[in-house]
Amino acid sequence: MRVAITGSAGLIGGIVYDHLSKQGHDLIGIDRPHEDWLKAGRNTDDENARKRVDVEMDLTLISDEELSAALEGTDCLIHLAADANPSNEDESMIRNNIEPTTAIFRCAKSAQISRVIVASSGLAQVGLEPLFAEGGPMHGRLIHIEDGIAPTSTYGASKIYAEIMAEMYARIHGIETIAVRIGTVIPDESEHWRRGGRLQATAFLAEDVRRFFQAAVENPLAEHLLTVAQSDSPGRFLDLEPGQSVLNWSPISWPDSAENLQ
Repeated sequence: MRVAITGSAGLIGGIVYDHLSKQGHDLIGIDRPHEDWLKAGRNTDDENARKRVDVEMDLTLISDEELSAALEGTDCLIHLAADANPSNEDESMIRNNIEPTTAIFRCAKSAQISRVIVASSGLAQVGLEPLFAEGGPMHGRLIHIEDGIAPTSTYGASKIYAEIMAEMYARIHGIETIAVRIGTVIPDESEHWRRGGRLQATAFLAEDVRRFFQAAVENPLAEHLLTVAQSDSPGRFLDLEPGQSVLNWSPISWPDSAENLQ
């Protein structure tokens, strides 16, 4: 299958690119020009990052014609590129998240891509977390997709926008779409054991990133899916359904120490 990945020079993009390539998929890595992402300090310690960029493209500046041409012949598009810093200004969220996501869906339709997977975030529901914490009225159960949305930043709102676009393009245009609220992916996964707390509770280990995105690309889907994807870590408070059932995937058993990571 021919799969395009935006943000392929990033941490998550690199994990997904390398794994899908090993599975035999034909990959198109899309990211900003090399100098731009180095200047921004993105994943600069990964010497293989540049090898994962097949098309250098700034999604905030590119025309629909150029983007559609880059996507021609693609079966599946994974859209990971974004400003992922919730503390950045609203203007950055509009320029780097909302506008490029709009263009991605518009050009995916033009290029006749059959499936689009778009990254959302647990911060779409972060305002609900106090209700489920110890002492809260919902304590003792996981937060489900059906519990609704509660962003506390423009970043969180921009991710909800991506979810809405995914649902709309599935419903109106018949594109298979997956909006996934991604857990916390970090370069040094031993930090989940050293620091614990919320970092560990929201952990998305690299092996689970591989398992989820392979399932999201390869398994059958009925039009649209909104789900959470993370590891089954101690203290996890987000439900992983309906993604587990629909995509037939499951996270690995949580290692008892960082030394036993896969």
